[in-house]
Amino acid sequence: MMLRYLFKKQPGGGPAPLIHNPVRWWILLLICLHMFLFTVAAAAFAFPSMWDLYCVQLLNNSTYCAVCAAVAFAMIFYFSLLSCETWGTEREWAVATLVTMSMAVADLCTAGWGMLVLVTSSRAILLEAAAAAAEGCSDWKAYFFYYATAVVITAHVTVAISCAAVAVLLTRGVGSQLEELRHLV
Repeated sequence: MMLRYLFKKQPGGGPAPLIHNPVRWWILLLICLHMFLFTVAAAAFAFPSMWDLYCVQLLNNSTYCAVCAAVAFAMIFYFSLLSCETWGTEREWAVATLVTMSMAVADLCTAGWGMLVLVTSSRAILLEAAAAAAEGCSDWKAYFFYYATAVVITAHVTVAISCAAVAVLLTRGVGSQLEELRHLV
């Protein structure tokens, strides 16, 4: 029975070839970037409560920093799992590429929301200085928090662009390995 199976087997098929992780070091860099983003966003989120800052116009900035820290924390885990993956099939790497690119798009959308929040608070802080002074928004703490949010947004955009670049590198690396495998057969 086994001999008949071996000799009657149709050519092709068989197990899918395993492809080596082409962007492992880039993924480790993404982990470091997300750790930096998490640290900066968490520090910016904690600043108003640590320094008794009460400025209603900056409440959305605080919400953005909290969301940014949560997203960065989640991505640290995802990229940690992806960096441990050394071999995978074409389909597994395609899913990893799709998820990484989706995360980059979600990061860019979140950063866009952060920019909108910053522009809205700019009007409240910088243009309405008389009304802001009465609400405690003209203090150095309010300006510091405002600029800290701008730093978080800049870091967020940088990390999102890096995620997109790694997804493109992952696609190219998997494609080149598949071409090499096709030439071997």
